[in-house]
Amino acid sequence: MFITKEVHSATVAYFQKIVLRKLLIEFSFGPQSNNRAITDLIKSVNYYGFDLPYEIELALFEMLWRFKNNLKKEERAALYFWGVNKKYLHYLEDFEYDKVCTEQEFDEEFGRSLAYKIYEPNSSGLEEETIEELKALLCNFACEFDLSLVDEYTYEDILEVMDMYCSAINLLYKTF
Repeated sequence: MFITKEVHSATVAYFQKIVLRKLLIEFSFGPQSNNRAITDLIKSVNYYGFDLPYEIELALFEMLWRFKNNLKKEERAALYFWGVNKKYLHYLEDFEYDKVCTEQEFDEEFGRSLAYKIYEPNSSGLEEETIEELKALLCNFACEFDLSLVDEYTYEDILEVMDMYCSAINLLYKTF
């Protein structure tokens, strides 16, 4: 399948507007809480920041794997497009192409390597790299708030920041 820049951008935008919102809601609010019960997980991640104790990090990874496993096929594909997008420069730097080639040949080979990552996320390592990127995103998100005092405005603050993270206008990263 040939993936154009437009298809890639639309898929990443879908991730940001739909899939990321689902993740942030699950991370932030308890089930059936109608966005009114803040989870212990976001409170803990907020408190510890990126220096998470083992138990909290394990709970965060469990939540992320469960979330990923419960995604529909198209949502999971969008997640992997986002993961490739986040690691794009890293992949570009690490790409090894021994032959002297034209720019078009390089683009084709590099594109094939990215497509392999998207279509074989487990064997290519993309799955685990994407979970790590999601962990960093959730740590950043949790640190946006002062959760030492939760009041009636805290819920609105979380939803407002969530809207900012999920806004198609406010891309948190540049698509390749």
